[in-house]
Amino acid sequence: MNHHSKPDKTGYGSRSILALAVVSAFAFPVIAQASAFQLPTDNAAGWARANAGGSLFPDDPTAAYNNPAAMAFFSAPVLQATATMIRPSAQFNGQVLDVDNNPTTGNNPNGFNKFVPFPNLAWVAPINDWFALGGALTVPYGLQSEYDPTWEGRYFGTRTNLESYNVSLSAAFKLNDRFSAGIGILGQHTRAQLNTVIDPNGAAQALFGLPLPPQQDDEQLNVTVRRSISFGYFGGFEFKPTDQDSLGFSYHSYVKNTLSGNYALYGGAEGKEVLELAPTLDPSLPTINPNGAPASVRFDNPAFASLDWLHAFNERFSLAATVKWTQWSTFQNLILTSNGQQLLALPEQYKDGYLFSLGGDYKLNDQWILRAGIGYDETPTVLLSRDPRVPDGNRKLLGVGIGYKPTQHLSFDLGYQHLFVSNTPVNIVNQPILGGGSMDGYFADSGDVVSVTGTYHF
Repeated sequence: MNHHSKPDKTGYGSRSILALAVVSAFAFPVIAQASAFQLPTDNAAGWARANAGGSLFPDDPTAAYNNPAAMAFFSAPVLQATATMIRPSAQFNGQVLDVDNNPTTGNNPNGFNKFVPFPNLAWVAPINDWFALGGALTVPYGLQSEYDPTWEGRYFGTRTNLESYNVSLSAAFKLNDRFSAGIGILGQHTRAQLNTVIDPNGAAQALFGLPLPPQQDDEQLNVTVRRSISFGYFGGFEFKPTDQDSLGFSYHSYVKNTLSGNYALYGGAEGKEVLELAPTLDPSLPTINPNGAPASVRFDNPAFASLDWLHAFNERFSLAATVKWTQWSTFQNLILTSNGQQLLALPEQYKDGYLFSLGGDYKLNDQWILRAGIGYDETPTVLLSRDPRVPDGNRKLLGVGIGYKPTQHLSFDLGYQHLFVSNTPVNIVNQPILGGGSMDGYFADSGDVVSVTGTYHF
């Protein structure tokens, strides 16, 4: 292709395609096992209980992050390490069409369907009868999906890798034998790699009616961004109205993030030549470098709060419940900038989500404990913004697990949780500038979690 084979408007369209594609790569994953891609910061016992009860169970060091008030009731230091592996599955069923309403070429892989590990470390150290300190390493947000760059839905996303790591310190104060309060601070590191494929010919046809064949001259767009450190806070209280009951409330602030990095475009020389003409064709448009440039996007992790209850019926059987709220509605707009210029602003329209769960423990003897739980987790996504990166739907949770304590100081826990997800509809049309194709169908979703915890009681 030479410079005269396409009108100037194609240069405008291709250049704008890149701007929108960079934003599109951010649009969905920045908001995966709880709703969207929020991860419960639980140990194996918590996963087995379907995340019911928070950290109210006795001597649970995840309280250092989940609800620091519970640390005030520890009688001795506790150190805990958890390894959790999550395997979501999302198989697309339906059709993907280009701007000419012809099927998009390629296969239909499952972009998930493999176990992804993440850690959880926590410790609690009582200083005296009324004061305790704690700390934790947690992964509150994470998502990994990878589709083949030639799959039929490639124009809606190929690879997404998002990880947020928290390091937190907290303190608890016992006001009396029945009431405690806690507070903590956290530092968060976030990184993301977000890839997609764009269809310049389809965009030129959708925008300007140019008779160019879609699905030709595909361009691969890779975006890599990170935030070294952001800060937030959290706190809570625990109230014991009776010797058998505990009631807890916790709140975690939103975490303000601006992710910075760069984007890169990989494709044929013809497309890059067109992009290089863009600044001369329309100087009012933001500059897009076909060879890559800095990129940044504002992304604030949402605030969330949890209300937990625990009741010990006797020395063997305890039952807990949780209601958790996440303020996803703060994710309404997404703005991408590069070199001080706003490339694009997109509406998202996420909604707040709730988790409801019920679970408990049954102590067989001094060494063995059985656990189980059920739950229901709402998705914040809406049909207008759901795509292959996060084909998220409402989930039913079923957890089971076992605990073993060989000595007074050492214990081990194993938890398993399965997520039942109804078929999740997807009905989206790419913006004309991104190719104008469409995806109509549903994802058959499910998920499995396996978690192992080792705890040392000093």
